[in-house]
Amino acid sequence: MRNTRIFSSERVTGILILAIMALTLIVSLSAWAYGADESGALLAGTVKSDSGEKMSGVTVSAKAEGRTITTSVFTDQQGDYYFPPLAPGEYEVWAQADTFETARAKVNLSATRRQDFVLKTLKDFQRQLTGDQLLASLPDATPDDRRLKRVFRNSCTSCHQPNYILQERFDTAGWTAILDLMKRVNVAGGYLGDKSEPAPVIDFHEKALAAYLARISGPESSAMNFKLRPRPTGEAARAVFTEYDVPIAPDEKSGTEYITNDGSDWSLGTPSSLSGAHGIHDAQADLQGNIWFSYNVSNHDISLGRVDAKTGALKMFKVPGLHGMAANGHGLVRDQQGILWFNMTAGVEGGQGRLAKIDPATEEIAVFTVPEGMTGPTATAGTSDVDGKGKIWSTTGPGAVRFDPETKQFTEFKSPLYKNADGIGNTYGLAADGDGNGWWAQMNMDTVSKADIKSGKVTQVKIPPVPGQMELATEEERKVYAAAGSTWNTAVPWAEGPRRMGADKNGHVVWVCDWWGGSLAKIDTHTLKVNMIPLPRPDALQPYQAQVDSNHNVWINLMNADEVAKFDPKTSKWVEYPFPTLGAETRYVSLLEKDGGIQVILPYSRARKVARMTLRSEKDLQSLKAQARLEQARAL
Repeated sequence: MRNTRIFSSERVTGILILAIMALTLIVSLSAWAYGADESGALLAGTVKSDSGEKMSGVTVSAKAEGRTITTSVFTDQQGDYYFPPLAPGEYEVWAQADTFETARAKVNLSATRRQDFVLKTLKDFQRQLTGDQLLASLPDATPDDRRLKRVFRNSCTSCHQPNYILQERFDTAGWTAILDLMKRVNVAGGYLGDKSEPAPVIDFHEKALAAYLARISGPESSAMNFKLRPRPTGEAARAVFTEYDVPIAPDEKSGTEYITNDGSDWSLGTPSSLSGAHGIHDAQADLQGNIWFSYNVSNHDISLGRVDAKTGALKMFKVPGLHGMAANGHGLVRDQQGILWFNMTAGVEGGQGRLAKIDPATEEIAVFTVPEGMTGPTATAGTSDVDGKGKIWSTTGPGAVRFDPETKQFTEFKSPLYKNADGIGNTYGLAADGDGNGWWAQMNMDTVSKADIKSGKVTQVKIPPVPGQMELATEEERKVYAAAGSTWNTAVPWAEGPRRMGADKNGHVVWVCDWWGGSLAKIDTHTLKVNMIPLPRPDALQPYQAQVDSNHNVWINLMNADEVAKFDPKTSKWVEYPFPTLGAETRYVSLLEKDGGIQVILPYSRARKVARMTLRSEKDLQSLKAQARLEQARAL
């Protein structure tokens, strides 16, 4: 027996050495990919419910004291979680899942640690839920309810998430007061005054919509039939999120020290953007993995920001705007050489929007302005992209401009029709394909325009309407919709709302995110044929931006769901990756492919963070599991 015990000990030691060698290799190869620290310690554990059941797909987050970086993972089918190696230190660790209370622990991570959690059932969980789950849960058993559900979705969720609204409770009078205010608020969030013309769709439905909202989220029991999405499994549960706080205090008048809710604890509900320090819009990683973001809220200090991927340190960059203010940035894209390009507001009174670039290596900024007589890049909203030939495209009011970095020349392209009968035009989303053509969307008109670079001609492609919605409208509603047209806060029920888009630069497809329709429009760049692809839950999900990786997978951010999703056109398979933060309100997604891996970069507009999501392989995860178990056994 003694020899047997010695043999077993030697065997365990040998396995441990091999496991450490394997883990070191994996970490050294993929540390950039999911925030691993080669000198760090492992953190693992199991999550159970208060009834004793092991829980899969639970979000577990860890944040070191005094740092601005949070790492999050998910439990597997056995209820176990495994972090990549984390830097030594004191950590706050918490686990959470919808309909359960948040569980917390303090962990000294000087060596491999095991931290188990038990989650207690939560009776009132409405504040925890993401916008897509609330939309799916809205009453729709009658024709009237189905119409009002669509009115709420199309008129009240284009600028902010539905969960921001529905986490609060008001009676009919309270909801009426809110609707009376919001029908006179423009797309930029500005109140136009009580004498201004109200948004016609909200104005027409105000009484019925207020009563509907009071049934859903009022003083009495909710009429919602809660339809919760399943927690992540498989590939989605192997995701690792690294989130960076962005502690900006523009003009030093408001900063993150006054913000008590950043979305990290779902039980607190969706954070408010009214407490200041918000303005993150688009985000890109440079070739070293640092995350840059545009800032689109007026302030004196920042047009562009950079977060160091290793330390979380923030650096701000200012391009002069009007009256001593910083120029607002919006669209942001990385070219083939790693240079970042962004559109921004004017620098002189009455001037045009501008295009700018920054070299991440030198931090030098250059600004380019269109010649007189040409329309400049969209100043307060818009998108920029790089085509397969290295030219930079940016949206304008009537269409787009293309910039040649070598000749410093702009070329303008205008849509054949870019305004509706009421003179409203919303050119917002843009993509540039591998052949050098430009594409952009008129969200209010359900059209996408293509600028053919060889012929110089612009052709418009029509996106078909949402099926079944025209038939649902009453005769009186049809008259209102005919007079109102379709735009932000006034979208007709059958509008698709092409918002932002992405081109497959290694193929011949442009993918358009249809915000109101809950679909993707697949446009063949040669034939202009349109195929409509519904999202997994089209009545609940609202896609914002699309990017395409080198394997032709389409990545889209779902602003109302606090998720990013991947669509594989070869298999028609969808994978949804939920964020660790509630109320992120992501308006963009970008990709960095490097060393055989992929980083998904995400800006959290409402929650004041930027994030990187990466995927562990099953082999990565099994190696971590083996290492954690062996080190725990050795410690016994």
